[in-house]
Amino acid sequence: MKKWGWLATFCLLLAIGCRHAQLPVLPVGGDFALTDFNNQTFHLASLRGKVVLIFFGYTSCPDVCPTTLSKLSSVYKRLGDDASRVKTLYITVDPQRDTPAVLKEDLGSFHVDALGLTGTKAEIDRVVGLYGASYEIVPTPDSEAKYTVAHSTTLYALDAQGRTRILFPYEATVEEIVRGLRTILGSDKLTPLEVLAGTIEQYGVPKDVGNELFRAYTEFLTILGDQKSREDLENLRAVNSRTDTTFQRVREISRAFEKALDLLFFENPKLAPLTRKYGVF
Repeated sequence: MKKWGWLATFCLLLAIGCRHAQLPVLPVGGDFALTDFNNQTFHLASLRGKVVLIFFGYTSCPDVCPTTLSKLSSVYKRLGDDASRVKTLYITVDPQRDTPAVLKEDLGSFHVDALGLTGTKAEIDRVVGLYGASYEIVPTPDSEAKYTVAHSTTLYALDAQGRTRILFPYEATVEEIVRGLRTILGSDKLTPLEVLAGTIEQYGVPKDVGNELFRAYTEFLTILGDQKSREDLENLRAVNSRTDTTFQRVREISRAFEKALDLLFFENPKLAPLTRKYGVF
């Protein structure tokens, strides 16, 4: 790899990650009105200025719904101060059993800023249609409940203008949801390590190489924490030889980057063409 090639390559990685942070507006969704768990009329438009998560379910759901709510509890915890900028809407597809009081009691078991919503079947069906969701009542005459509800499991993420930006599948991890929400909240909220994580995931970087990149970059962040270290790094091109500890550590970390990126770009067919295109090697 050319001298400084590791740095150019890393900048390319970050640029790729940032480009992927530009999200399209998806052709699903729209404003609606339902009844919330306080028995008050709720309008989606009242949440303008907040990022909104929407999912459809029902309180008697044995697995998908409680799992999703538990996952979202972890998401809110990971968001830190940004959690106050995100509201979750839990729309029942079982209005016959899910009264406002039942919804409120059920959501009280989870650490999520969530509002339970219900309505008439026609009102709920309209919202289901708007978001391209689905559900089906499945009779179970031999059971105490008498029926279950088969329903879609997508988690819809809306931006502050109420536009649908991301569809998270049920299998989405806490990390993926947090990263997606921070992208919607604003690219300035994405930390460099999260951009790097997104790039590693996007291009299928081998785990050992990804770990090496994380380790090295974390050390860079530490070194860049003081002004003198930043100046040293900025002057690397002009410096032929230095003996201070900071510079020696930067050189050591740069070799770690070089080793990891050599493995990454020579072994990953998706990324190798990009390095040739941008003249990194």
